[in-house]
Amino acid sequence: MANSTVQFDLTNPQHVAMRKLMADIYTRHTQAFYSGVNDTMKRYEGMAQGLEKVALYVLADHTLHQLCFELSCALYAQQECLLEVAA
Repeated sequence: MANSTVQFDLTNPQHVAMRKLMADIYTRHTQAFYSGVNDTMKRYEGMAQGLEKVALYVLADHTLHQLCFELSCALYAQQECLLEVAA
C-alpha cells in the first residue's frame, strides 16, 4: 500500500477531532479481531466508511476524506490479512 501524501492539519480542530475518532476506530477494530468478534470488526469498518462520507459531504474536506478512505482501506486489508493468518 502506498504511503499517503495528505496529512492532518493539527491547527484545524476538525482534523484533530477526526484523528481522535479514527484512532479509536482503528484500535477497537483490532481489539475486536483479537476478541474473535468478526461482526464487531465489520461494524468498525462501517464506521470508518461513515467518517469518509462525513468528511466529504458534511465537512467538504477532501484531505479528511482521503485520510478516512485510507483508514477504511487499512481496516479492510488488516481484516483480510488477520483472517487469513488465523485460518
